[in-house]
Amino acid sequence: MKKFIPLVLILLLSACDNTQSPLEEKPKVKNFNDMAHLPKLMSIPGKAISVKWQIDETRFNAGNLIALLEFSADDKSRIIKNSQPYDVQTNARLDKEFVDSWIPETARQGIKLKPSGTAYEMEGVVPVKPDLFTQTELSPYVNGHVFPLSGGYVLVLLYSM
Repeated sequence: MKKFIPLVLILLLSACDNTQSPLEEKPKVKNFNDMAHLPKLMSIPGKAISVKWQIDETRFNAGNLIALLEFSADDKSRIIKNSQPYDVQTNARLDKEFVDSWIPETARQGIKLKPSGTAYEMEGVVPVKPDLFTQTELSPYVNGHVFPLSGGYVLVLLYSM
């Protein structure tokens, strides 16, 4: 019997090494270029011409939803007109890699991108409240900002808590 105890201990310890806690899971960042699931996560107050979106659920009990939507000039104008401004205006800080890979040149016109470490501070963009984009029944993404960009582009940054 005593001969089996070291063998059992070795088996138990090796099994413990192979288990992974839920907090140590690999990041769950996914990028999409379609509208298949996006309307379940956020409302879209107009007909989007194009969309690129990402969901990042790497934080415990929280997540981020980023969507770059292109609308017609009329839809974008209506969205901005029907959105509430924030009481205090601040410049957005966006990761340089994100801006360089996601936001097309036509959407950057009229925006000053001021480098700040690994991010850009966007000057010349006045964010509005995301109320028009958070009218889904079950989505946890109910906080955030909406940034009207040049052309028909609107950048939506939502997060859950």
